[in-house]
Amino acid sequence: MSQSHHTPTEEGNAAYPVKMAIAVTVGAFALIICIILLAQYAVGSHTVGATAEKANAPEAIAKRIAPVTELVVDASKAPTATVAPGAAPAKVAAAAIVAMAIPTAASAGAPVAAGGEGVYKAACVACHGAGIAGAPKTGDKAAWSARIAQGKPTLYTHAIVGYQGKGGVMPAKGGNASLPDADVKLAVDYMISLVK
Repeated sequence: MSQSHHTPTEEGNAAYPVKMAIAVTVGAFALIICIILLAQYAVGSHTVGATAEKANAPEAIAKRIAPVTELVVDASKAPTATVAPGAAPAKVAAAAIVAMAIPTAASAGAPVAAGGEGVYKAACVACHGAGIAGAPKTGDKAAWSARIAQGKPTLYTHAIVGYQGKGGVMPAKGGNASLPDADVKLAVDYMISLVK
């Protein structure tokens, strides 16, 4: 005799889980489609392998890791470089000074002048001209006086073998291992002569 009446609220509560499942499924599909379209847009604008050089090809790797420049201590072993299109090839060399290549007279292809001044200009001026790494500046009497007081044999040893102390760092032979000891001594004598 009594019939049960369903109110609209009860009907809505019964359909709620079904509606929620449909909404989550549609949202997931929409999200997946958006991700696929975004990935296609990001990657699709580049043609992989068509005209571009393959990144993992040995030639491409060698090109990426190749040195920007080459440090040459001996001018006779310098590579031949073209200065300008149609110009004659020129020999290029660089002096090794504290592990950096610094342009000098030798790097322009000019022969190193004999004597202390030539060696100084080719291997010493980069550090001693600017006072790099605690090097006494050329012509600075105050900076050289304590060193000269130690005697020429000590200066020669520091210049040839190298030195590291509180006052600075002197790489062996100014960083140019191919310099003969006699040339290093001539350069030391030349720098001493500029402060007397």
